[in-house]
Amino acid sequence: MSESNRSPASLFRACYLLALSLGLAACGSQATRNDIASDGIDHSGRMRGYVESSRVTDFCPDQSERRDDERCVVTRGWDYARGQNIVRTFDPNGNLIATQYPPGADLSLTEPERQRAAALVKLDPRTRDIVNKPDVMLWHGGFAMREPGDPFCDRGSRCIRVIAAVNNGDDVILHSVVDLMSDRVVYPDYVPSGRKAAHSSLEH
Repeated sequence: MSESNRSPASLFRACYLLALSLGLAACGSQATRNDIASDGIDHSGRMRGYVESSRVTDFCPDQSERRDDERCVVTRGWDYARGQNIVRTFDPNGNLIATQYPPGADLSLTEPERQRAAALVKLDPRTRDIVNKPDVMLWHGGFAMREPGDPFCDRGSRCIRVIAAVNNGDDVILHSVVDLMSDRVVYPDYVPSGRKAAHSSLEH
């Protein structure tokens, strides 16, 4: 049907639907821009999926039924989709025989996790001017933390302490905490004996 033959009601309906769709598209693009602008950080590099932290051989749960030289493989890792530790046990043939989800934050960091934790501190507007200097060293090799009742670093978090120091690492100038689950610096200026406000500006 040509435009000239369409009724006023149908033309109005078509114009309304077009305006509605354009409005929704504009709102969607604006929301995306706001997400990016909220902290000025590109979150496309955040940790995702399952990250294996360790893989070792150990006695099998049913070792009495196996030869002395047979060992199972035990893997430990963090599931960023579920916010959980995962321990998997595989028999000598590679078959999965046990899966556990132990609580706690005792997993060592993988290299991608260390890099992401350092990157967030270097990108965050509250910390970047302090840490992005040639003489500043970042210590972030294995300072995982979990504190019951903490609003950011309790169950389901993957909080990592990142410590900035000068003079070859001897003098600490900043202690921050990054949560890799939410991909952000949750404590820009962390004091173990008494935290400062999570989102307050740092005093320089």
